[in-house]
Amino acid sequence: MYKVDIENKKLIKLNSTNFAVMGLSEPYDIEDWIEKTPLVLGEEYLIIGRQYILPSGRELDLLAIDKGGSLSIIELKRDNSGIEVEWQAIKYASYCSRFLPEDIFEIYASYLKTDIEEAQAKIETFIEVELEKLNENQRIVLVSKEFHSDVISAVLWLRDFEIDIECIRLKPYLTPDNQLIISPEKIIPLPEAKDYVIGKQKKEKEVKKSKIRSTFSLEKSTLNESELKTELKATFLKSSDQTKRLIKFFKILLSEDKKFIRKEIINQLFHEGIGTNEGQTGRFLSNISQYFTKTNNSHLRQLVSFDTGGGFGEMKDNYKIETKYRSLVEEVLSNLNEI
Repeated sequence: MYKVDIENKKLIKLNSTNFAVMGLSEPYDIEDWIEKTPLVLGEEYLIIGRQYILPSGRELDLLAIDKGGSLSIIELKRDNSGIEVEWQAIKYASYCSRFLPEDIFEIYASYLKTDIEEAQAKIETFIEVELEKLNENQRIVLVSKEFHSDVISAVLWLRDFEIDIECIRLKPYLTPDNQLIISPEKIIPLPEAKDYVIGKQKKEKEVKKSKIRSTFSLEKSTLNESELKTELKATFLKSSDQTKRLIKFFKILLSEDKKFIRKEIINQLFHEGIGTNEGQTGRFLSNISQYFTKTNNSHLRQLVSFDTGGGFGEMKDNYKIETKYRSLVEEVLSNLNEI
């Protein structure tokens, strides 16, 4: 690597070094750098955990989410990958593949030292897919100055079997005045070959999906009006961005006694400042719809009718507050100074 001396029109060679000589380590230095600037890995990541302890007692270096909602296991080595780093990361990924969205919110909340609602809101804002897609796939990102040939061979073989695993080389250099410069380089897969690589096929994970479906229900409660008011008030008092969106959603439905199609609600939510673009607003509406079908929200399904294919993950449409409950919803919102 060379530094350009523009004034004197010459190149100054930078000396390659290694992290050990510099007294730098992966848990206290390299991990810090990537945690604070994950873009050094070549794309945007949301770091949701650091040194996360698995049931085996082993610590996962960094846990992250990419824009597509994939859970990303980032494993760091200092100057040499060793010969088993990929196997170690695979074990971590196999464990993390079981995480439900609620598990991920809890992990991120612990990392942020905040509540689950705020953690969920931050994840919703970051990802560019619907919340139902969270952790549908997993990725492994190996980071080191050098990679052992056995690791390279294993990674290439795993990719042949559609395991999403990549290697990123972090090479340190010293300037003549002893400033440290880091040069990141993705060596697997090669960026030049990316357009020619067949996209990873989505494998069905029936066990995980069955767990997710266990939180899905279309059953309505049969509460009396007093009980409904209590439940709805408790829902609206939850402190989260999701609650703010839910209240705006109800206010839209209250504006007319009719069925509202999905596109109409998206337009009005976007006009109310929900989402930076209509695509994100649509994902927020999908998250509200998913919230309606959670088993413990049967009171919301008693209040609001909607059309659905009847299965988990199917799009919902034609939302309407049941006419007999419109005044009840208005009263609850009014008492909360939302109308």
